Amino acid sequence: MSALHYVEDSTFIQVKPAQWSRNFTGEFDTCTVTYQGAQYRAKAFMDSLGAYATLSCTDEAGANLSDASMFLTSWTSDDNPVLPTVTLNFLGMRGGAGRNVLAEDDVSLQTAQTTKAITDASSVNDGKTLTCSVTYIGSRTTYKWGAGANPGATPTYSAVRNIPVLNMGSSGIQQMTFSGMVDDDGQPSSSIPLGEATALFNTFTFGKQTTSFTVSEVVPGKLWQCQSVNEYIMKGA
Repeated sequence: MSALHYVEDSTFIQVKPAQWSRNFTGEFDTCTVTYQGAQYRAKAFMDSLGAYATLSCTDEAGANLSDASMFLTSWTSDDNPVLPTVTLNFLGMRGGAGRNVLAEDDVSLQTAQTTKAITDASSVNDGKTLTCSVTYIGSRTTYKWGAGANPGATPTYSAVRNIPVLNMGSSGIQQMTFSGMVDDDGQPSSSIPLGEATALFNTFTFGKQTTSFTVSEVVPGKLWQCQSVNEYIMKGA
């Protein structure tokens, strides 16, 4: 004697409320929505799904829940032979609001070079172009954020949040080298008068600069991930 078991002839229905992630500043929101139905309907259900469709489901109370800023990025099936479960994965900015900006402070080891022509008839270096090369530590701030519109080439965040002691000018210099000097006989020299060294060093300029800005299009025309690296730098003449 045998028994026959019948699978409910159901279309795929949502079987869990949307499960939201606990994301942090600078990250996108994510959520998953779980559906279940008869195995022979699984292919048709998954074929009906469209990449980057917006979230539409029911919440914990059974009310309609939709969010035009959450986008379907992938879906998976557990391939159960009787009642497979299909999980839809959404990514975006819940309610159209960003997760604010994540700012990470750091320091960077950098190099810079400057030159100056000496015009002093009393100096053995008169008419010579001298060079000063430095290796120094500067402040760096990396910003990460999501955007609902392409920011183009303009970073929204560009400040350098200076780290005390290592943030400004000569206090962060690790090595300094002068070159191009001569001695009284006109031969290459390793020494330079203090006044000329000071004048040469003073041709450096100090400032804040966005050294890199990257934008990744996460959802075509809808969602971008941005990162801006900003540093305190020295520039030579």
